[in-house]
Amino acid sequence: MHRENNTAQLRYFYLDPEYRGIGLGRKLMNLYMAFLSEAGYSASYLWTTHELPAAAHLYMSYGFELTEEKDSTAFGKPLKEQRYDLRRISKR
Repeated sequence: MHRENNTAQLRYFYLDPEYRGIGLGRKLMNLYMAFLSEAGYSASYLWTTHELPAAAHLYMSYGFELTEEKDSTAFGKPLKEQRYDLRRISKR
């Protein structure tokens, strides 16, 4: 989603459990990173939760950094929402 200051927000990056662990997440991230570069975005961010460490690992492998954590019950149970930011988008 387009946000202010030439920033994109990645929303609803989710894979059903039966499709996890086969490289599909990495493929989708490659496509997202190419899109950011081609569209000329200068930054991107996303929200996830502490319950998804594999997702956080994937995001960090692409240069996203944890920038914010907050307690939440937005998903029907107590958890920590986490914001990851990417501040440098490499040009293709």
